[in-house]
Amino acid sequence: MRVYRWDLDKTYLDTDFHSVRGVVRAATEAAHRKRALPGAAVLLRALSHADGARVTVVSGSPRQMRGVLLEKLALDGIRVDDLVLKDNLSNVRRGRFRAIRGQLGYKLPALLRARASTPLDSTEFLFGDDVEADALVYSLYADAIAGTVGAAQVSRVMELAGAYPDEIDEALELLAGIAARDAVRQIFIRQERGVSADRFAALGARVIPIRSWWQAAAVLNAGGELDDATVEAVMVQVYEMSGRDAWALGALAQDIVRRGWVSPAWFHALTGPGELVDAVRTSVGRMDVGGIRPPSEVARPVDYMGLLSGGGWGRQGQPE
Repeated sequence: MRVYRWDLDKTYLDTDFHSVRGVVRAATEAAHRKRALPGAAVLLRALSHADGARVTVVSGSPRQMRGVLLEKLALDGIRVDDLVLKDNLSNVRRGRFRAIRGQLGYKLPALLRARASTPLDSTEFLFGDDVEADALVYSLYADAIAGTVGAAQVSRVMELAGAYPDEIDEALELLAGIAARDAVRQIFIRQERGVSADRFAALGARVIPIRSWWQAAAVLNAGGELDDATVEAVMVQVYEMSGRDAWALGALAQDIVRRGWVSPAWFHALTGPGELVDAVRTSVGRMDVGGIRPPSEVARPVDYMGLLSGGGWGRQGQPE
């Protein structure tokens, strides 16, 4: 079984958090007015309808938005097995103000809870963004269920990130009941804030920062996880929603090749409108690829405590 775990805001939905008007709009607008990011709906729809696939969405959006979010996902043809939203109203009533913006204390237990009901032999792919702490939370989750990081370290990391004691206790209780398995294959992080891809290297080669969901589609296809038709459909939607600039797609292709995630030869089999394919192939053909190597798959321990203690990441786990 393939399991796909997605965030919503700035991962699937183009939500504006930078103004009061944007926050109010996100909370009140109708489902048909919510805008998916270029390529996100096509990619998630294809993944959700793959044979034997399971989709879990874990979002920091409030539970009061459940109806409109389910409607939006349905409008985009996306099948979701589980939608987990944050109970911010309860947090306010209980005076748990750190939990309103906190990520590790909310998302890690939610992911572990979902894993507890997932078949042991499942392989997982995780999708998030760099606006909050998705990369670090996903990486810690992957290491925890693999047994690479023990309960004591999970506890210390969560405490340092500001999680409440009951959130830590829940995470540890869930982790104790999960059989260890290296289940997470890839973690895709959309670079909304322009954080350098090099910043994510501290989390290892499993974490793949991307500037476009077309890049993620290309990586998945190159690894045998996605069909050619979906890659083409994602590429066309990105083109149509991002200024109809074929050479911008060429730049995205150069970026993913330069970082070693897709080989130049992969683009020989790319299908799609001639203008787009020609621009992409020409852009890749102009590159000097002599020194490019695939990312190392050698696992090394992640220093989560160091990252949160002045290692270039915010105390709550977001890259800076």
